[in-house]
Amino acid sequence: MEYLTQILGKIVLDQNGERFGKIAEVVVSPSEPLPIISAIQVRTEDGAMFVPADMIEAVTNSREFRLTHPIPQIRPYMIGEHDFSLVRDVLDKQIVDVHDYRVVRVNDIRLERLKNGRLALLGVDPGVRGVLRRLGLEAAVSGLGKMLHLPAPDEHFISWNDVESLPTHNAGEPLKLKVSHEKLSKLHPADIGDILNQLDPAHRKEVLETLDLETAAIALSEMDDEVQVDALRNLDEERAADILEEMPADEAADVLGDMDRAHRNELLGRMTAEDREEVEELLEYRDETAGGMMTNEYVAIKADFTAQQTIDTLRALEPEAETIYYVYVIDHEEHLVGVISLRDLIVARADAIVADFMIVKVRSVRVDANHEEVAHTFERYKMLALPVVDDENVLQGIITIDDTLEQLLPPDWRRRPSQRKRDRKPQESGV
Repeated sequence: MEYLTQILGKIVLDQNGERFGKIAEVVVSPSEPLPIISAIQVRTEDGAMFVPADMIEAVTNSREFRLTHPIPQIRPYMIGEHDFSLVRDVLDKQIVDVHDYRVVRVNDIRLERLKNGRLALLGVDPGVRGVLRRLGLEAAVSGLGKMLHLPAPDEHFISWNDVESLPTHNAGEPLKLKVSHEKLSKLHPADIGDILNQLDPAHRKEVLETLDLETAAIALSEMDDEVQVDALRNLDEERAADILEEMPADEAADVLGDMDRAHRNELLGRMTAEDREEVEELLEYRDETAGGMMTNEYVAIKADFTAQQTIDTLRALEPEAETIYYVYVIDHEEHLVGVISLRDLIVARADAIVADFMIVKVRSVRVDANHEEVAHTFERYKMLALPVVDDENVLQGIITIDDTLEQLLPPDWRRRPSQRKRDRKPQESGV
């Protein structure tokens, strides 16, 4: 087993045993199953030369390397479009561990000699031992630990196949590996959100730009509030607006509500009229009220609908199953007059009129109700969703039970407000 830091700085001899230079860089070419070391950059007194990897070898029982051909016969390696450099592009850079959903810094790089003699890139070491190895202290610390009967530092290793490399922003072209962010894009959006929280703004921006809109919207919902705002601020305004449109209106309102007025208005102006209107309506309410907790995306029908018409409406809207706890009944002036559960709807005759089997005593809260009142109503009546009305009993939106729990849980246990309803995409019917 070899490590990059054990190779860097090593002396390279020519065929006559004379000093030629020192190893300064290692160039890797994408390959399957592992990337292959294709060239070694040797720094000489006259400059630097990229020596093909098959023209340089380690000297047995020595810390030196030697050229296998006379210098005049060595044709410098030409860097390919998809090649990358381990020192410049990987060492000390951020790596996304797609197994543990975390961002780590590469402290060393593990190489392995294949059966054909070629060196391959096996993985990265983000642990303390990688730092000690670079400082030349690994053996000393290990020996001291044994003397003092202390446990040795854990050995951390992440296989190259299990990481997603992030492009550098301090050197020319970005690192290119297979399909950019291929592994990262296959993660659950919740895990992507956790990773985005750990990235610096430049890398976070790039990830959000490569994800499809739906995944980006859900991932954004998983991020910390302050990180959400920063992420959207760094994105192109059109892209940021597209992501907000993909989010449920209440989540988009949560994010926009934390922005400065100028940037909020800029993004709202780029959203479609329908999405903008829904979000602006929610932005009028204070966070600590029922209006601030609710979503204005719900399913409502008229009392003269039949059961079959109601089912057809739900099918036409195609809302996600998690979003429909109840179907609300309103009159022609949108006053809340009743509610039906999905169970009641399913067992009703197809021609049954909603007014004949709906519940007319609907428990609701006013838009200015506080969190405690909302929570008390949920607990008292064992509801899954709670309608929110204005002073004239006009239906304004609904609050789901998970939103209420978030407000009651201790801060260390509470899900971030921006995570609300990430799996829901409720819709309002044309009534």
